[in-house]
Amino acid sequence: MTDILFAMGLFGFIVFIMVSKILISFCKHSLPAGPHQIRNLTTGDQQHSVNATELGLDEATLRNYPKLIYAQAKLHKGNSTASCCSICLADYKDTDVLRLLPDCGHLFHVKCVDPWLQQQATCPVCRNSPLAETALSVERH
Repeated sequence: MTDILFAMGLFGFIVFIMVSKILISFCKHSLPAGPHQIRNLTTGDQQHSVNATELGLDEATLRNYPKLIYAQAKLHKGNSTASCCSICLADYKDTDVLRLLPDCGHLFHVKCVDPWLQQQATCPVCRNSPLAETALSVERH
C-alpha cells in the first residue's frame, strides 16, 4: 500500500513540475515585445535585447538632427512655436540655438536636449522616439 502511495506521489510531483515548466515557457514566449525593442547587444556568449528607451542616442545621430536659431523657428512655424524650453523652462531668445526633433517637431535648447537624448532616446514632451520609423523597422528584423 505504501509503495502505491509513494508511486502516486512521485507521479503527481513529476506532473506538477512538467505543467509548471510548460506554463513558465508559455508565459515567457507569449509576452509581446515592446514597441521600441530594436537593438541586440552581444556580450560574450549571451545575447540581450535592450529597449531603445534604455539607450541614449549617439553623437552621430544627434548631429543629424536639425539645429536652428529661435528667430528662424518663429518665421517658419509662426505662432505654433513654443516660447520656452520644456526642459529648463527658460524663455527662448531670438539668438538661442535649438534642436528640432524630427518626428514630433518639438524644439529644445541644444544644451538641454542633447544630454537628455544621450541618456534616453525619447522626446522629453511626448515620449515618442526621435528615431525615424524606417530605422526602427529595419533594426527590428
